[in-house]
Amino acid sequence: MADDEEVAPRAEPRRRREPVKVTSEAIVSVTPEITEAQLQNTEPTRRKIPGNIPYTVSPGVLKRVLEKIPNAEKPPVFSTDFLSTVLEASGGAARPIIPILKTTQMLNQGGVPTELYAQFQTEGGRPTAALQAMRNGFAEVFRRNSYAHNATESTLTDILVAITGLTKNDRILKFMLSTFQCFQEYAKGVKTEAHHVEAQTDHGTSSEDAPRFAANQSKPLQLVYNINVVLPETTNVEVFNAIFKSLKGNLLN
Repeated sequence: MADDEEVAPRAEPRRRREPVKVTSEAIVSVTPEITEAQLQNTEPTRRKIPGNIPYTVSPGVLKRVLEKIPNAEKPPVFSTDFLSTVLEASGGAARPIIPILKTTQMLNQGGVPTELYAQFQTEGGRPTAALQAMRNGFAEVFRRNSYAHNATESTLTDILVAITGLTKNDRILKFMLSTFQCFQEYAKGVKTEAHHVEAQTDHGTSSEDAPRFAANQSKPLQLVYNINVVLPETTNVEVFNAIFKSLKGNLLN
């Protein structure tokens, strides 16, 4: 090769591109915003339903709890520990149980079992206690039908539709109906006439006695008269005697 022969320059090797590394810090900074946005778009809005009707989406759990209450010792406080350990109801399905028992006044606001709870534990008092619990918790239903504890499912559905404005096929309305029926199972057949008799006795004479009293007139009618007599200006005693004699003969006898 000649000394003056030109040598072609050597091409530089092509550099490899390093892959872009996504750090965990970058992911963390973006993820919370995405998750929050997704939650806002997917989380259903809780509806405001008229009537304040208590309900649980797991009525079967409520039914089992009510079945076990009579056979379990009454706790000082009806807590979630008692609910899960003794009555074997836990998790999200059992969460509405205590609020429902408070609404029906089987528990007070502190979770302490009431006299109604104790009555529900007895065989003889259970139907009456269940009826009173229903009247406390489902007051609007009984305002529309005082015999709702004996009503059919169709009648109860119509009542709930009228109260809440929901449709018959709405899931929430069906949960309300099933929750009501958990107590209704114990209260069916309870006679309410006794409650009306007691109410009448508290006010004195019952409605049945009132017409009989008026017809027989066992108590004489008493009237009070106020008579104002304007006497003439005279000194003649005979005038006064004549006036009072006339009053006695015509009005006072």
